[in-house]
Amino acid sequence: MGRLASKLRIGEKIGFGFGLVGILFLAVIWQYHDILQQSIDDYQRLQTVFGAKKTHALAIENRMLEARKSEKDFLIQRDEVYANEVNRHVERSLQEAERLRAINEPSARTADRISALMQSYQQSFIAIAEAWRQKGLGRNSGLQGAFRERVQELESMAGNLKVGRLYLQLLQIRRGEKDLGLRREKQYRAHVLNLVDDFKQRVAESELRNALKTQLLQEADVYRNTFQDYARSVLANEDIHGGKGPFRQAAHRIESALNLHYVPDLERNILQLRRWEKDYLLTSDRKYVDLVLKELERIRTQVQASKITNTDKSRFLGLMKNYQRDFLALAEQNSQIEQLTGEMRKAVAEVAVLVEENVTNTNEMMNQITANIDRSSKENTRLMLWIIALGTLLGVFFAISITIRITGPLKKMAGLLDRLAYEEPTERMHFIPGGRDEVNEMAEAVNTMADNKARFIAWWKTSMLQADACQKLEARMAATNSSNATEALPDSENQLWQAIQAKRELLSEQYQEISRLNSVIVDKAEHLLAENLKGKTQTTINDIRHSANSVQNIVDMASFHPIPESERRIN
Repeated sequence: MGRLASKLRIGEKIGFGFGLVGILFLAVIWQYHDILQQSIDDYQRLQTVFGAKKTHALAIENRMLEARKSEKDFLIQRDEVYANEVNRHVERSLQEAERLRAINEPSARTADRISALMQSYQQSFIAIAEAWRQKGLGRNSGLQGAFRERVQELESMAGNLKVGRLYLQLLQIRRGEKDLGLRREKQYRAHVLNLVDDFKQRVAESELRNALKTQLLQEADVYRNTFQDYARSVLANEDIHGGKGPFRQAAHRIESALNLHYVPDLERNILQLRRWEKDYLLTSDRKYVDLVLKELERIRTQVQASKITNTDKSRFLGLMKNYQRDFLALAEQNSQIEQLTGEMRKAVAEVAVLVEENVTNTNEMMNQITANIDRSSKENTRLMLWIIALGTLLGVFFAISITIRITGPLKKMAGLLDRLAYEEPTERMHFIPGGRDEVNEMAEAVNTMADNKARFIAWWKTSMLQADACQKLEARMAATNSSNATEALPDSENQLWQAIQAKRELLSEQYQEISRLNSVIVDKAEHLLAENLKGKTQTTINDIRHSANSVQNIVDMASFHPIPESERRIN
């Protein structure tokens, strides 16, 4: 790390530090943007996928509810406008299903099922609408119109045969007539006359043909007039000849006319038939069809056993056959409509279930995704806080580390320079050769300064020791006549030798330093020559290299010298 730092200048270190801190904060910003973008993407996916699924599903449901409303309006009011409304709402539902299909693969599968069911519903409704057209959108159209015509024809024919009340009225008249003959009291005459008047009124109000009405009214008048003559004879206690007379023949003629149009219980049976018919039309219950058929068979049997003319029998039985045919056709059409309605409602129910499942599943997925987004947001927030804290700590660490690597050596260098001013320090600044750091270069300069001072002091000390040893030796040699001096001479020579040897060692060290510096100059010169410089620059570099080589040779020659004879002799 220190060698790498020495390759950078102070400005580069500061720039690198700020750049590294900037990169850290850019990484933090990028992480924040990535987390924010992820949250935005999750919410967009929530809206574009699940929100859209729910929206289209609810739109399909609303369209189907509108279609069902129009369907019910059509079935109630039988108006073609509502049939067109149903088709329009179904088409819009299919369009919403197409939009649902375009969201994703699961939505496409759901949309396919919904589309198939809606198409089945539409086809069933079209078939129902067509069945109702055949049945009759109004009471006078289709099968209903034909059946209504048959009912009117049957009612019209039955109206001519509904003489049961008149026949009963005639029997009451005859009974009053007998009572008058037996008891001979006036009250019976008045009672018979009232019954005759009531009979005439009922004939006038009946649905009988005009010819029959005229005949019955005429015979009733004959009966009334002749009965009054008969009543006067009875009340006068005259011979009544067994209660016979013109009034009796008139009564027989009335009875004969009624018998030609009388079917027992026909009026009651016709009412019962219409009752079962209405019950079926209201409830569509098949049991009423069987009751109608039974009642028709009962009426048919009674008509065949009646005394009406064969022509009237044939005509009435034909009308009953037509009534039965149209009624069964109407019942069959109702069964078909009921079956188609069941299929249609089944399809609608399945569509509703699918839509409800889709909405429920979408709500569950939206709630789950929302919870996941919230949980992920909280986790990302905690992660973001840790990243910010880590980035801040790393920024502070790099700032302090770079600052320490700049201020630490400078502080140490200031202390070394301070000691250099007053003493000879032995420690040196840490220095990495080839470094580009200004502090590293200053350390090299301070080390060189300290080395130069140390060499100067060492050289001065050895020189002083040598000079002192020489002085002492000369002084001892001048006093050779003294025994004490002669004994001390070897000691002085030994001190001089040690001073000379120390100076030689110091000189050798300086030769080595010169050789090292000269080698550096040669290496630098060769490095510059390798860059293929041109012109005067290359010549100057070559001269520097040659001069350095020459200096190296001279240093090598000067550093290799034998010990002088005098020094050996002294030793």
